[in-house]
Amino acid sequence: MTRWTPILVAVLTAGSWAAAEPPAAADPMKLMLQLGQPGEHHAHMAKLVGKWSARGKFWVAPDQPPSESLGTMVIEPALNGRFLRSEYTGEYLGTPFHGLGYDGYDNLKRKHVGMWVDDMGTTMMTFEGTCSDGGKITTMHTTVDDPVSGDPMAMRTVATVVDARTLRYETFVALADGSEFKTMEIVYTRQ
Repeated sequence: MTRWTPILVAVLTAGSWAAAEPPAAADPMKLMLQLGQPGEHHAHMAKLVGKWSARGKFWVAPDQPPSESLGTMVIEPALNGRFLRSEYTGEYLGTPFHGLGYDGYDNLKRKHVGMWVDDMGTTMMTFEGTCSDGGKITTMHTTVDDPVSGDPMAMRTVATVVDARTLRYETFVALADGSEFKTMEIVYTRQ
């Protein structure tokens, strides 16, 4: 099973860090405090706070039709707006499903970051990426273990802010021939 949110989420953040490059001889404590402050990316993330209805499609093979499911996602600020906490509740293939994610923007790395865990596995996935199109699209990357072969497999997630009430989250895995296979698409609608 692939990651449900991107949180979203994090995924769905925008902007760029407005602080200047740290000076070469900066005071380490002062620099740490500066880098620890929420910035423009975090302000954009705050716009995602709320309750969302989810309609998901999941593909197990490129030549098979998707399964579909419904759920809800509650996104809340965490640690004074430095991160978003996302909690997903729904079902997958008729089985109850529950997942938790944290997303943010790392001022030092200047990258979007995220993590995801759920009750269908014991893996904690971590993500890193960037945003584009004025912050409307956040693309994250991770490596997951193929449950069949056990081999590492590259995964890309794309979270798109369609409009103020609609978010789209997609996951793609890399295939041996260098192509990608879309494994999931969730459309979130603000409640």
